Amino acid sequence: MMPKVSILVPVYNVSKYIERCAHSLFQQTFKDIEYVFVNDGTQDGSIEKLQKVIELYPDRKTKIIHHEKNRGSGTSRNTCIENATGKYIQFIDSDDWIELDMIETMYNKAETEQADIVVCDFIFEGITQKEYRTDEVANSKEENFRNMLIGKVCQESLCNKLINRKLFSFKDCVSIEGLNYMEDRHLTIRLYFYADKIVKIDRAFYHYDKTNEKSITNNKVKIHFENLILFWDLLDDFLKEKNIYAKYSDIIEQSKVENKIGLITQTHSCRLRKQYAWLFRDIEMKYFNRFRLGEKLILFFTHYRMYLLADVVHKLLVFKNKKP
Repeated sequence: MMPKVSILVPVYNVSKYIERCAHSLFQQTFKDIEYVFVNDGTQDGSIEKLQKVIELYPDRKTKIIHHEKNRGSGTSRNTCIENATGKYIQFIDSDDWIELDMIETMYNKAETEQADIVVCDFIFEGITQKEYRTDEVANSKEENFRNMLIGKVCQESLCNKLINRKLFSFKDCVSIEGLNYMEDRHLTIRLYFYADKIVKIDRAFYHYDKTNEKSITNNKVKIHFENLILFWDLLDDFLKEKNIYAKYSDIIEQSKVENKIGLITQTHSCRLRKQYAWLFRDIEMKYFNRFRLGEKLILFFTHYRMYLLADVVHKLLVFKNKKP
């Protein structure tokens, strides 16, 4: 018999976190769950620790799929989906954890509202403090999609969303191998395009661990710029295929430049700022006045090949942000 919910968890070198994550999943008050873990070539003992936790919960339906080598989070999620049989899908990152009634509450909301996606809030867990992060759901399909494209009031994460598995039957709703930065946004945009009804629970069930320094989101290097280009190429193609690119072109152009500015200011590499100075140059100046002063200075110096000055501004911004 088909389970009501499939919890999907890619695992890669999270030995420090996997036990906490697994206990929060297996102790769910909701019982009709299957658990699909993908071992993405992990080499730090994560799977051995996971298996020991699994043994403590013999009544839970669990399977582990093994990749022969590391293929990235996007491909791991595809493998999870291919092996899932539940009516609803819940993605969890293996260095995070969830409240024990998350699945029960979100499943009941999905069934009561006949919703394709149920959204909740986050708690960002830092070393010394917590931050409550809200996600927003609008009243219309069109507004939800637009907000997800803008990427400011809607959280792009997959992990705070219970998703009807039928949405993954659309050929567009698939992760792309090699896209390991912005991969959540890639998929949530497409899920929001196809979802007829999205609803919200005003409670933070999901705990997002910000202390994992090995996370790809914490180290802005060359792959981030490469994935940024890939992400926008794929999104442009998707919107053009649906004949709606012109409708959202202003949103898309501004978001492209904002993403570039984010990476240019966050990376510690002067070489990368120089290498990717050309990115989105054709549309950049249209939105120049919308950026903060430090971002404008880095952009200006990068434009005119004054890379050392851009590096000085970057270091000043880093120092300012570190001040208590």
